[in-house]
Amino acid sequence: MSTTVTFAGNLAEAPELLYTRENEPFVSCRVLVNRRTQNDQGEWVNDEPTAHNVKIFGLAATHVHDSFGSGDPIFFHGLERTEAWADKETGEKRTKDVVVVDNRFGEVGISLKYVSARIDRAPHAGQAS
Repeated sequence: MSTTVTFAGNLAEAPELLYTRENEPFVSCRVLVNRRTQNDQGEWVNDEPTAHNVKIFGLAATHVHDSFGSGDPIFFHGLERTEAWADKETGEKRTKDVVVVDNRFGEVGISLKYVSARIDRAPHAGQAS
């Protein structure tokens, strides 16, 4: 079972383009969501950021890799899933929540809350450049 999530944050590091065993491009990255609140004196203070693990597949992965760098504001709409595996050294079961954006479901884009951007349309699959 998956939960749909939507959030905006900043990339914790530059996205690295990787490939699955089936040679499908994907990006795995961490996104930090910062929250500011006012204290009793009315001063704005930063809360501890929330970290999200995100995996982006397909053409969106190459666009994220080519368009975003460390610290850039990014927006996600995807499915939260739990990945499970056995630790290579101890054999203990490990889990990690991951937000997945792929060709079947999800969206990724730039958060325009504090920045502006220009659209550079990529050709659609099967379309000449």
